[in-house]
Amino acid sequence: MEVSSVSYQPAFGSNKIIRDADKICRIISKEFPAISGTKVETFPLAQSQDRFIRFYKRKQYENRAIRDDAWKLYKTSEPLDFYKRFVENMKKYKNINCADYTKLAELILAANGIKAVKAKIMTGHLKNLDHAVLIVNPPAKNFIAYKNQDLQKIIVIDPWLGFADYGSNAIVRYNSEFAQQLGLNDKFEKLVFASDHNPEISSKTVDYIREKFPQFLQKSGFMTFA
Repeated sequence: MEVSSVSYQPAFGSNKIIRDADKICRIISKEFPAISGTKVETFPLAQSQDRFIRFYKRKQYENRAIRDDAWKLYKTSEPLDFYKRFVENMKKYKNINCADYTKLAELILAANGIKAVKAKIMTGHLKNLDHAVLIVNPPAKNFIAYKNQDLQKIIVIDPWLGFADYGSNAIVRYNSEFAQQLGLNDKFEKLVFASDHNPEISSKTVDYIREKFPQFLQKSGFMTFA
């Protein structure tokens, strides 16, 4: 079975910073090929055929076990062991959900000196869509982004769906090409991004990623705002 979990759409027509952000998705696709049980669950066949239902439920159960294995090593004072086991497990078991993808993306960005914040997506009525993304250039460390001036500045990196874009553009894409995956109906939803942090990435963790994965390191000027 092919183990590519997402269909990646390079942002060829976008400006440089969006192309750079999109590159994070492509790095993850290459370095961490995987099947996402939560993604399989969104397929039409998974709603009706028992073999698909059994498959995605098994993958989701396995993913929880894989994540729990890493969390056993977590220490607030130094998260290095947690992140080492997390990355090893993502490589080994090839079973990754959207929240896992945000950690991988955040580690790659941190290795390049770029800060980002994990966020959850909600509807305008604050219904949680159970989907996590990574936000670059957030309005604050803790935030709820829904105003146009914020959405036009933040950059959404969504490795689970395989794209990166400005927040305002991402909302349009979630309501159109990715509506099925997020469970959105025909009515256009004014979405909200709310901070939902991953564990802090320590300097020792950054050093580990840089040494273990030198291919993650990008040239000077990567993800810089004009």
